[in-house]
Amino acid sequence: MRIDLSWADSQHREPFLSEIFALAFVRGVQPLDALRRIGGHADTLAERTPDEIRDQHDFAHGYPEIASALALGEWTVLLQHNSSELGHLADALSRGTEAVAVVRHDYASPSFVHAVDGKTVTHFDPSYPYRPSVEDPGRVLPLMHRVGFDPDDEEGGCDHPIASALRLAFLTTGVLPTFAQLTAPLPSMHFDSWFSRTRPYSPEADPLAEAEAIVAELDLGGTPGLAGALAAARRGERVVVDPDSELGRHVRGWLALQRRASWSLNSARSAMTDEERRHAHRFGWLLQALAGAFRADLA
Repeated sequence: MRIDLSWADSQHREPFLSEIFALAFVRGVQPLDALRRIGGHADTLAERTPDEIRDQHDFAHGYPEIASALALGEWTVLLQHNSSELGHLADALSRGTEAVAVVRHDYASPSFVHAVDGKTVTHFDPSYPYRPSVEDPGRVLPLMHRVGFDPDDEEGGCDHPIASALRLAFLTTGVLPTFAQLTAPLPSMHFDSWFSRTRPYSPEADPLAEAEAIVAELDLGGTPGLAGALAAARRGERVVVDPDSELGRHVRGWLALQRRASWSLNSARSAMTDEERRHAHRFGWLLQALAGAFRADLA
């Protein structure tokens, strides 16, 4: 089967998707359910074109992360334009099934990830595939060679790393979207990975104590649902916050505040004062600590 992947590594020559994008494949999960797995906001569901998605990446909209979805056979394919967040969510997507994620990022590291039931089984950088992290080398390494990677060559790279990574995704899943499918209007949602069941990162030894301290510092104790969630975490219970719940909507506001503080440094510096930006970043630290406290079972 001939697969046209000229767009995957294209440098602004048509067909061209983006310098940064992420694709994720998840088996046996319907498109809207897959969007919810990554923290999708149901009230933002809409059919959007790539241009419409790009137009929302501004201060007024809060620089939202947006993913689109399409069904291919028994798989759902998720696409994120101009961002790579989706590439970090293969573990959340794969719980109870399996998922593959491919990231192109011309200003950071691209990646290929295959996860099964929440556990990463293959992970490597397509631009430098030497010694990949592979649980089943007898199966995976021959497939890597087949698509143009040489995992034994310490000096070697790959002429078309993203196209090769997508071919490997095709050999793993049996499906691959066309350029026309990826650039057509697709159902999409704003999402925040904070709401997903991905493994949390927290530098604090006790993220719950850190979260409680920042809640007091920012005077957020009266936030609906927050005290009960913290108490449940203190009892060792797993806490799941729905993005459409009252607490979830407050969290969404904090996430948007944090994104504005970060992204506006590049595109709208005068939209926030230094003090407003410092205050917003404290919400970022709070959200990181809350993720560690509420998903302690995944740490």
